[in-house]
Amino acid sequence: MSGLRSKKKNKKRKSAYRRGEKLAILFKRGTLFLLFVILATALALGLKIFAQQFSVKEIVVSGNYHLDKKDILSALKIKKGESLLRLDLKDIGEGLKQKAWIKSVALRKQFPGTIVIKVEEAVPEALLSLKKRLYIIDEDGRILERIKGETTQFLPVIKDIDPENRKGIAEALKLVKALSEKDGFIDRGDIEIGLESYGLTVSIDGEFIKVGYGKYAEKFQRWIELEPEIRKRGVPVKYVDLRFKGSVIVKPMKKIKGNKAS
Repeated sequence: MSGLRSKKKNKKRKSAYRRGEKLAILFKRGTLFLLFVILATALALGLKIFAQQFSVKEIVVSGNYHLDKKDILSALKIKKGESLLRLDLKDIGEGLKQKAWIKSVALRKQFPGTIVIKVEEAVPEALLSLKKRLYIIDEDGRILERIKGETTQFLPVIKDIDPENRKGIAEALKLVKALSEKDGFIDRGDIEIGLESYGLTVSIDGEFIKVGYGKYAEKFQRWIELEPEIRKRGVPVKYVDLRFKGSVIVKPMKKIKGNKAS
């Protein structure tokens, strides 16, 4: 009998020991889990506080001459207080380049709280007159903006060449560049470039010149050398033709009764 009682007592002790082990294991697991939660919360809070230290406090813009700083900031869609760490400068730059006047843009983060934006603006190259409207275009033929109301002609005018006619616009802009490099042409009052079936034409202060395509600098150099002699002779000129290699064709106006020319 005493042996049976001893066995029962041993079983009870073992069962209590096992329950104690289980409770200890659960306690350890619970402690570890609680510790993990505390650490995770502390880490998240720390990151939040850290990010707040690097929030956008200032935006510095340079290189803008035509565009107002407010126009650039409105296109950024960045608010002061946003995390500097989370901003994707590549996406922001691509968004800015959608504005017509911005040719290229460079952005960088300057910690702890500044975004630095350096803008390269497009350069006005000519005016485009199309369907009774006047536009400013750059060297690539992109329309920068429409001019409303009366204005003084401050750039050569490309007349009635649709921007979708890429070849026509590109050739007209090459002609503008060639004229700008020749002394005495670009400074004259009115320069108007047109397009005919045979190529480009240009009217300079009312003087009509058939230009054609290509070698614009060479063609106008020939006219520069000949023009003083024509002026000296007082020959009324109907048009000048520079289309043919090595030659300048000057078409004088016909004299009619009353000594008027046509």
